[in-house]
Amino acid sequence: DLANKIGARMEQKPQDNPLVDLMESLTQAASEIADLEPDPNDWAGWITYILEALQVEAEKDRRPAAFETMLPSLRDAIIYRIDGGKW
Repeated sequence: DLANKIGARMEQKPQDNPLVDLMESLTQAASEIADLEPDPNDWAGWITYILEALQVEAEKDRRPAAFETMLPSLRDAIIYRIDGGKW
């Protein structure tokens, strides 16, 4: 699943993995969102904002269909984590 793929990439040596900086940036962004919006019910708007920004990037690369295909996979990953008690 998606989480396992990311985890496998993260196990690479940091100097060999450009995703480490991205992961750290996203972790910092999550912390800042939580500081600005202490109520988790308000975080959905930020998650939607990020998805909208990714949609714009997909459209720039002329891959809007790939973005649309990703959404059901994302939904499934979220449902899997909720149903599995991971959230």
